[in-house]
Amino acid sequence: MSHRFIFHPGTWDGSGIITFSMAEDVLEFSMKWIVLPSEDHQTYFHQEIDIKSFPEKMSNHFTIWRISENAFEIQLENNIVGKVLGSGLITPQSIAWEFRRKDQEFEGYEIYELQPDKSYKMRAEFTAGAGMRTQVTGQIYPN
Repeated sequence: MSHRFIFHPGTWDGSGIITFSMAEDVLEFSMKWIVLPSEDHQTYFHQEIDIKSFPEKMSNHFTIWRISENAFEIQLENNIVGKVLGSGLITPQSIAWEFRRKDQEFEGYEIYELQPDKSYKMRAEFTAGAGMRTQVTGQIYPN
């Protein structure tokens, strides 16, 4: 697999901006990804997000499995949405996944586009409940 991000053990750092539909502020954030070695055909990784002006960091835990050359299954777990299942796509230049959880009116996607320097530009959008939307743009770099 040509992509190192999420498919090989390692640490990635990143930063970007995040907006929430319930506020007009554009907030800066930093993030750290820790990808663990695969076990039993599954890969586990952890994302920690530190949004400036927020008192606590946000943690997301992911598991991917059924990894093929162009697709995978993914699970997101955090203290806000619980566990959510999704599916992912792999192309030579990008990695993307989406989630849909109708019982919580939650859905979202993340797209990571490989750059010539092996970093990734990313964008994501999530909606929950009555039109609450979160939009994220940024970049991640391998350590």
